[in-house]
Parts: sequence; structure tokens; C-alpha cells
Amino acid sequence: MNEQLRALKKYLLEFYSATEWPCLLAQIEDWSRTRPLEGLRVLDNTPLFRNTLAKHLALLAAGAQLTVSAEPVIAGDAQALARAQALGVRVCLLAQLEAEQAAGQPLDLILDCAGQYASLHPLYGFVELTRSGVSRFEGCSCPVMVADAGRIKLMETALGTGDGFVRAMAQLGYDSLAGKSLVLVGCGKVGRGILTEVLARGMSVTVVDIAQKELPEGVDFIALDDRVALQSAAEAAFCVVTVTGVADALAGRLDMAALAASPALLVNMGVEDEYGAGMPDARVLAGKMALNFILDEPTLMRYMETTMALHNECALELLAGRVPQGCVEPPSELEQRLLELTRVGGCLTEAQWTMVMGT
Repeated sequence: MNEQLRALKKYLLEFYSATEWPCLLAQIEDWSRTRPLEGLRVLDNTPLFRNTLAKHLALLAAGAQLTVSAEPVIAGDAQALARAQALGVRVCLLAQLEAEQAAGQPLDLILDCAGQYASLHPLYGFVELTRSGVSRFEGCSCPVMVADAGRIKLMETALGTGDGFVRAMAQLGYDSLAGKSLVLVGCGKVGRGILTEVLARGMSVTVVDIAQKELPEGVDFIALDDRVALQSAAEAAFCVVTVTGVADALAGRLDMAALAASPALLVNMGVEDEYGAGMPDARVLAGKMALNFILDEPTLMRYMETTMALHNECALELLAGRVPQGCVEPPSELEQRLLELTRVGGCLTEAQWTMVMGT
């Protein structure tokens, strides 16, 4: 590892204890010796914040010629981008990468987010970070590994996003949530995390979903197609949070003008606009951006690092030629190895670990 990379590692250790990023630290140590990405042209499209630099450090230590997006799906931290550039990380527009591909200089690997670069044709394939990006790879002739699968992603979504929602609300001045009502639209991995966090803070919650869910005692349920009950609950709530992962999930299901005129705080916690064009962007906190992205660190390192390590590790699966064409999940043995590193060297509480493992 050269001096610049050692300096970056030292910088990151000023902010994060070793127990907050055991998987990435193991990657950095191992890949500094083995250099598995030596000379390969790699695009990483992970939203760029300070903790993302640890992911980049592993890729650079592995020998990658690293590029990041000049037009990311989620705007990141300018200071983190500047640090990446100082290490020689290239910043490119999609149009530039398309031109290079046309000139016979394609990327070797794309570690994508939300399928933003699905139009390109990397030599070895893609690793997609989010479930919402999978549809954009339909018909793709390259192998596509989907890191948004299995229990590892639960650390980011169930634990990290729930925590991020609460921290973002506190940053906006809503640090006391006890006794307030929340309508939660969607109760998958991310929704469960938010539900856990807000119940622990004394909120009363109504879950809205397509089908009845098994919910904690005291949590009400409304079917998504029950428009009358949904409209009434949303307008009366202190806060409405959408977390379905589906664009326009509420479009056509609510009187948006009436909801906009209500006192309810409106929040989106997904990559997509789940309210739809009928709801003005300005009426939703953070302009419909996932609310935790107003934070300097949208998802804390301890919850995000295992997902970032998996995103990186999947690149080696592609290089090994073990991935067929189309979208596939990472091998279970890879996930188990990273989970074990997290369990032994990480800092999750017993309750958090139980939530992730489901035991």
C-alpha cells in the first residue's frame, strides 16, 4: 500500500474504530498483498460519503483504476469526492464512458447503484447495489450480481436506514417522537427497520402494505387498496413515510392535493419518488430525496460497511467467471464469510445481531 493510501486509512481511523469496519479492513489488508484488481478499469457508483472512502480504499489497494460518477443517482459529500480525486480517482460522465466504450475502451467492471450505468457493457459484468436497480438490467447480456440480497443487506436497510431516519428527523428538529403518529407505507426490510426504531421511541404506527403483515402488538394495519382508510390515516398523521421501493407507489391511491394541504410531514425513504408527480417535490421533506441523505453520514459505517465489502467482493466472483448471464445473488458462502467477520470483529449489539440473523 502506498503512502497516500496509508494516509487515507489513518484518516478514516480517526472517525471509525476498527470494530465499525472489520470487513473492509480485512479486504484492504488482503488485497494490498494479492492485488486482485491490478490494472482493471472499475467504476464504483456507490453514493459517495466519507465512509464510502473505505470502500474505495479497498478497491485502490487491490490495484483498480477507479472511476466514480460525475452524475450520481444521489448527490454525495463534496469533501469526500475531493479526497477521492486527490488519490487519482477519475470522475466521469456517462457520455464520456459511452464514447470510450465505442472507441474500444470499455470498463472492466461496474459496481453500480440503481442501474444507472446499465446501458454500458463492461467486460466482466456488473454488481448492483440496490434492489430498485435490478429492473434496469432486464435483457442485459452481461452477468449481474445483486448485492441487495440475503442478511447482509439487513444491516444497511433494517438497522442502518431506521437509524438514519431517526437521526435525520432529529437534525430537522423533530428529536422528540414519543406520542406522535406515523403512517408507514411499506413494511419490507427497510420498513421493518424504521418500525423498530420509531416504536422504541414511543410513536404510534399504522403500517400500510399490499397484504396483511405480522406486526408487533399495538401496530395498526391498512391495506394499500383501502383508499378511504389510507387517506384518513395519512391526513391525520404526524408523519407519513413511504418505503416501498416502488416508483409512484402512492400515485392514484390518494387525493394528493388534500394530503398536501394536511399538516402531516411527508417523507420518502427510497431511491425512487414513491409519491408520484401529483405531489409537489417541495411538499416532501428533502424534496423527495431519501431523508437520511440530508445527513453527513446517511448510513453509519457500522451498518453499511458489510454491504460495501460484499459489493466489492462480488467483483472477484465476476473475474473468476463463475457468474452466468442475467441477475444472480451472491453465493451463500461469501455472505457467510463476511457475516462471520462482522460477528467476530464488529460492534453490533446482541439484539441487532438477532434481528439480522432472525434467530
